Amino acid sequence: MTQPPIPRAPERAPGKHRRTSLITYACLAISLVFVFLGSQMIRDGADAGIPVTLFFALCAVIGILQLWPGLLQRDSRSAATLLARYPGPLELKATKSKLVVFSLLSAVFGGVILWMLLHETLPPLKQLILWPGAGFFLFSAVMLLVRAAKNDTALRLGRDGFETRQVWNSKTIRWQDTSEFTVTSINRAATKLIAFDNAAVDGQGTAGLNRHIIGRNSSLSETYGLTHEALAELLNAWRARALAQDAIFTRWPENR
Repeated sequence: MTQPPIPRAPERAPGKHRRTSLITYACLAISLVFVFLGSQMIRDGADAGIPVTLFFALCAVIGILQLWPGLLQRDSRSAATLLARYPGPLELKATKSKLVVFSLLSAVFGGVILWMLLHETLPPLKQLILWPGAGFFLFSAVMLLVRAAKNDTALRLGRDGFETRQVWNSKTIRWQDTSEFTVTSINRAATKLIAFDNAAVDGQGTAGLNRHIIGRNSSLSETYGLTHEALAELLNAWRARALAQDAIFTRWPENR
């Protein structure tokens, strides 16, 4: 029996992708220039030298990871290779090195904000905004380290649906409830997400806000060792095969 072709995730328009890359390259170049200037400030004994250097080093690292996401990619298998494991279960885990790197980035960003709050005279409104920001990024850094240590951030694909699992919670979604998976960006930024609609949560919680921001009511931000494109392709292929088998099963009168 001939297997159906693997559905591929819709690709972003080449022009949009090229513009995003050019902007990211420009931001990376500017960040590197300020890292150099910050290092000169440190050499000259300026108080702001260290936070300036750390902040723009953070921006440079983010730019590098956006331009070359494969640097933190662990799994080199293709969607077709992983699809051979159908009906599963197939479990993909988040890359520890990625969690650690993002923990450090979050700690640096939170630390720079904290330095500003402790060493600069800021208006009350700015302090009201920055204190929660510092707490959020520092707390996120700790949580990412916990996730890396637990090594329990995983995606499990099965015959009936998929399960996302983190340290303290898990969520199962049926293939029948999902739309196709697409790679999208937040407000045309370089940050990617895998977006989809989940009929089980439509109209609940943050579904409306998600739809307003990314066009779908649900998303996956973690790629579990794959690229965004490879994971979206795998999810679409796995879903298509599961739904095709459901359609064949229900054709038999005794199964209706």
